[in-house]
Amino acid sequence: MTTIEQGALRKLIGTRNENGEVEYQLPIGDQRIALNPLIGKELQLIFHNEIRCCHCNRKTKKSYSQGFCYPCMQKLAQCDMCIMKPETCHYEQGTCREPSWGKSHCMVPHYVYLANTSGLKVGITRHTQIPTRWIDQGATQALPIFKVSNRLQSGLVETALAEFISDKTRAC
Repeated sequence: MTTIEQGALRKLIGTRNENGEVEYQLPIGDQRIALNPLIGKELQLIFHNEIRCCHCNRKTKKSYSQGFCYPCMQKLAQCDMCIMKPETCHYEQGTCREPSWGKSHCMVPHYVYLANTSGLKVGITRHTQIPTRWIDQGATQALPIFKVSNRLQSGLVETALAEFISDKTRAC
């Protein structure tokens, strides 16, 4: 059994192997724990009553925007509302909190896609996140239908398509 003394939990990583099967890893601290070999086995996680910001590592009483302390949540572009609503991306207006981050994450090719998750849905992802985003959503199938040059455009196309096709993954 693998024992990790402690470390920060990060987002689950899912990748496809050469057989097309998804293999999962759980990042804890500097290690990645392979989860597929643990299917059907007992796994114990212990919370040590300490929350740390995933950006600056500051100790905080609660986390915001998926793991940030309040000051980081207020200043970082990756915590801006346009991350959840790409159709509101404001990089081109010159109001991005971190223009270099916006350039590398928002001003790059994005795909609008259809995915078969708990039902058909429309979504967007950066070109670097295919097929990771689909795996994260539990899609059994996905099909890119538009390639656009930035996040704002992808959000506008997704919003238009969401009038006809859901843009939400239903909880099962």
